[in-house]
Amino acid sequence: MFRSSARPARPLASAVVLACATALLGSVGVPARPAGAQQSLIDSDPGVVKARADLDAAETAAHDAAAHLQQTTQERDAVRTQIADDQARIDDAERQRADLATQRASVLAQLRARQVALYEAGGDRSGLSSLLAGHALDAARDRRLADAAARIDRALAKKLETTRQRLTDVQTSLRHEQSDLHGRQTTLDALVQQLQADQATLAQKVADTNAALARARAVGALRLAGQPVMGPATLTAAQMVAWFDAQGYHPHLAGTTVGELAQIYLQECGDENVRGDFAFAQAIVETGGFSAAPGNNYSGLGWCDSCTRGTVFPTPRDGIRAQIQLLLDYADVNARAVDLHHPPSPYWWDPDPVLAAYYFDTFYAKGWAPTWSEMGHGNWATDPSYASKVIGVYERMVAFTQSH
Repeated sequence: MFRSSARPARPLASAVVLACATALLGSVGVPARPAGAQQSLIDSDPGVVKARADLDAAETAAHDAAAHLQQTTQERDAVRTQIADDQARIDDAERQRADLATQRASVLAQLRARQVALYEAGGDRSGLSSLLAGHALDAARDRRLADAAARIDRALAKKLETTRQRLTDVQTSLRHEQSDLHGRQTTLDALVQQLQADQATLAQKVADTNAALARARAVGALRLAGQPVMGPATLTAAQMVAWFDAQGYHPHLAGTTVGELAQIYLQECGDENVRGDFAFAQAIVETGGFSAAPGNNYSGLGWCDSCTRGTVFPTPRDGIRAQIQLLLDYADVNARAVDLHHPPSPYWWDPDPVLAAYYFDTFYAKGWAPTWSEMGHGNWATDPSYASKVIGVYERMVAFTQSH
């Protein structure tokens, strides 16, 4: 960038393009959706097409995951119900076994009572020796008692024992089934937890791809408007640095890092409503990927075709702040020092605050380049391809972000 008293020809379309860009920028920094042909042009932007496809894929995956989770949850709940039903049957069988044990004890008590009665009357109990062992009765009376008891109670005792054994078998079978069901429930519980985690991940992916689509549409609208200088950034500092690191640049910076510079660009540009990611792209062009940035000067301020050195700034933030204020002056015909978030840079405009404000307010090219497409040809740089170089870096950053 060079200072000059010459006044380059002002592009006739500047005001029209600025109005278009301003209309596209919403109050929260996202371009409003134009109708009709403009919306069709934005939606046909390659970045928007890819973001839309990514969103469709993410939504489909999220729907499929939700259906799988619902099906698995229903299956798990059915297993839980079956386990509860089996337990109720086991408990019922246990109650029946207890009742049978009580009845059997009652039958034995009756047999003993008959034994006593038959003994007193004279009988034979040899057939009950297994039930009434230990009673000292003579053999003749044992046989008579046994015959009498067998005729009355043998069928009942056998039935009680058979039923008790059947209930025992039922309980054993139900317990085996329960064991299998508990194992299945454990597996399904783990699967439900995993599916819930997957669903949360996919929901976040849908949110991220929705945001990416909004950013892509913003980029498409800004591209359609000629890439306005003013407005919000569409990239984060992390995204800018990720792109930078993937390019193989070899920065030579004193006392700072590319990551710190990216943060400063977004902060300073956010303060003045200048697109910080584009200003960062401009710095890449001006410094060759920060390989040559003497004096914390990242935008060629003070350099010209015949200059031996540019302006020196004491800190990285000072160098960036001056760059952003000059971009604002180029972009906004109504920019005034009193409206700046920070005072005019004393290292660029003038050490005297009053003169600095005066020079900012009376900048000869104020409002001449509201879009990046109008940079170059004397606006900021004499290189006629300057605008395409900066726009190219920015668009490569966007493309890299959209593909990662």
